Amino acid sequence: MATSTDIATGFAAVVESHSTRQQRIDNSSSDNNASSARLFAQLARQQNSQISDSDLYSFNNQLHKKSEAQFWKSESSTWDLLERLYALRLQALSGAGSEDAMMGDDVDADVRVPKGSSVVATDFTSVQELMASDNLLSEYVEVRRWLEENAPSFQPVETRKGYLFYTRKSIRERAIRQTSLTPATSSTDTIVTEADPDAPSRQRKELAYEDAEYEASLLRTLYEYVRRGRVGDAMDLCVESDEPWRAASMKGGLFWRDPNLEPENPMPIDSEDGKGAIDMRPPHTAGNINRTLWKQTCAALAHDESNHMYERALYSALSGRLDEVLLVSENWEDHLWAYVNAMVESKIDQGIKDTSTLYTPAQNTILDHIQSKYPPIRDMAHVFASLATHDSATLRQEANQPFHLLQKAIIKNEFAAYIEEYTCKLQNDELSELEFELLRFVVHAALHLKELGFGLPENAVVIALQTYISQLSKDHRELVAVYVTHLPAEEQTEAYAVFLHGINDPINVRMQLLRLAERHGLDASTISKRTTELTLNSYINADRSTEPDTSFVLAEPVETVTSDELEQIRAIEWVTSGAPLYSHALIKICKLVRRFLLSGRTNAATQLFNSLPDDFVQQEWVKGADLIESSKSDRSNEHSVYDASWDIVSHFQEYIHLLSLCDAYAYYSTWAETVCKRPVGTNNKGARLQTQWLEWKENITPTTERAAQMLRNRVLEVDWLGMQPLHINNVDAEDMDTSGDDGQAQYRVQELTRLRELYIPESVFRLHSVLFETRDALPKNLKRSLDLAQLVADESLGIYHQLAKTSPVYPHGRLTAFMGLMRQSAFEILRIQQASQTDKPPLLMDTGLVSGSIA
Repeated sequence: MATSTDIATGFAAVVESHSTRQQRIDNSSSDNNASSARLFAQLARQQNSQISDSDLYSFNNQLHKKSEAQFWKSESSTWDLLERLYALRLQALSGAGSEDAMMGDDVDADVRVPKGSSVVATDFTSVQELMASDNLLSEYVEVRRWLEENAPSFQPVETRKGYLFYTRKSIRERAIRQTSLTPATSSTDTIVTEADPDAPSRQRKELAYEDAEYEASLLRTLYEYVRRGRVGDAMDLCVESDEPWRAASMKGGLFWRDPNLEPENPMPIDSEDGKGAIDMRPPHTAGNINRTLWKQTCAALAHDESNHMYERALYSALSGRLDEVLLVSENWEDHLWAYVNAMVESKIDQGIKDTSTLYTPAQNTILDHIQSKYPPIRDMAHVFASLATHDSATLRQEANQPFHLLQKAIIKNEFAAYIEEYTCKLQNDELSELEFELLRFVVHAALHLKELGFGLPENAVVIALQTYISQLSKDHRELVAVYVTHLPAEEQTEAYAVFLHGINDPINVRMQLLRLAERHGLDASTISKRTTELTLNSYINADRSTEPDTSFVLAEPVETVTSDELEQIRAIEWVTSGAPLYSHALIKICKLVRRFLLSGRTNAATQLFNSLPDDFVQQEWVKGADLIESSKSDRSNEHSVYDASWDIVSHFQEYIHLLSLCDAYAYYSTWAETVCKRPVGTNNKGARLQTQWLEWKENITPTTERAAQMLRNRVLEVDWLGMQPLHINNVDAEDMDTSGDDGQAQYRVQELTRLRELYIPESVFRLHSVLFETRDALPKNLKRSLDLAQLVADESLGIYHQLAKTSPVYPHGRLTAFMGLMRQSAFEILRIQQASQTDKPPLLMDTGLVSGSIA
């Protein structure tokens, strides 16, 4: 069943405005003072009206429109039922029922229960007191009223003046023919000869065809009015159609009242001073003191098979008799009304009978034989059991329609059991398409009842709510926060984080969703942390390897990042959305960069650094690092002073080292591009190539110096990712074993160690390339390339240890390859020296062979 795009928004607006009962009480707006259920019903009615009024011309569209309109009509009616019954139940729970219970007979107007008790009960006050004391009966009366007010519309018969006009005309014509001795026709022989209401049954003859047709339509209209609780309209129609006797026959259902025996019953009215009130007692005695006798007479009329079917049904309904009403009931709602009407009338009659009254109604024995073939209806369980076992297969099928099952649960006060069964079927994927469409109703009904204070199974409500949130996350993401706030407090963060985890929109859209969560009282900081964690953890298993893959290849900085890498980079944006989260973000960033670099993805690491806010580095981190550095002379005191920031300072130092590597490698790529633009054959060409050479040399000189400086000063000479610069040693690693969001600190140490093994040798080789490849433009670089041996051999840096270590990528280590580079530089120096000598001794090894041996 398709729904309008704004219906979800409308429902969410009601939920938001009624988040607590106190908010509703404090709000003076009449719209907001209405219950949630009433506002939901209004939304459903509006939806029904929009669909019914839409222009859909094709046959299939008409069928679809009718089906969808019926869905919304059923929903609005179900909201109406829920609002009515739970308002009564709330009154009963709060003890207000005895004061505010409504009258139970629809023939009289609704009247508040009079305060105080009558000296001697009249039928009217007996019913009032019965309703006040019997909560279930009040509910049954409300169910009957609900069925009446939500019955489908019908076309009433037109009012016609002149009682039995055609019959009386036929009687006059017969009298004229008799006077003139003209023989009567066969058609007039079957028509009554008198025009009183009892003539057809007394004479066993018919009315004129036109009158019979109108009377049949009139009787059906009268019944339809009674079926809809509009007895007053039915009596008015009788009077306007010149059948006042029929109106009088229907008026006998009014309860007997005596103003002298009823206590005051003031009802407030609008007045200038706001204190106006009128007494609701009648000015004189009213109603039918012999109502029981009247009902028996109605039952006798209904029992008489010679009467018209709808006349029998009319008086059967008025008397609370079930038999004849069922004969004209067409659907489930009609049958339910017939049963409930019979049950309510029976209970009211018994209540009046059990009450001591001043007057004794007339007794009769003549009509006692008019008995119903149906047993007395005890309660709603009996009603629904009768419908479920009805002879009609169509009726049994209607009883199992989703909305009818839902209405049954509400009427029987079994919504808690209903939602448990519903969510069980939901989890097992056993719901039909229409049943699944009830999810929105079930969720909002549960929220409404919880708002009123009614207990519901928490687990079932959570399951339904989570499923509805999942639906909203597809088309109405801006509404998700409204409903997440109604989950248990311990589940709200996880639910909204899971929702945000699936959002891949631009950052401004995602941040807007985060602000919505904050606006609705959710913990945006905790949600941001959890969202980042969910995304990063979804990729962590693929990278949890203690050794690098043998296919390890360094990516070029200009290489495009993968979609998986981009998703991880964007996950960091959640924890960089505000400065209070920067410390947490720092740890996550270092962890993610380590993950990228261990896979050779320097391009992804660089993009991550470039995506960070301009104000990301905090001054307190810098100061903390300086303070800890200065405290190394007093190692025993540093933890007591800096425990709170020790982990942050360590990660900040790591951040600097990782950023330095990415910057150095990105600049190395720039240098390599410049080298590739070296003019070719400048020694043998003319002035133009010489000019190009000089221009290139002018460009490569500062680029080379910058690249060499970054590799040497920011990576190789700072003990890159060493335990000491990061303020980590064996004792620290054990102390931090369970600290932070990253789990075990020992695993961090292992990752740092692996990164040193990968990137320190690589940086040495790149620095040698920078120096050696520019020896023609900067001759001093050749000597500097050979001097790298001293840097590698420096015991304080321990670079040679990294070169000597073996791995799956370099099973023999990289020290041999480095020595080959040194030989290459040395032989190049010798070659240049020999080139300047006249008598050139042979070299020990051809430099081409040296180059070929380096791997």
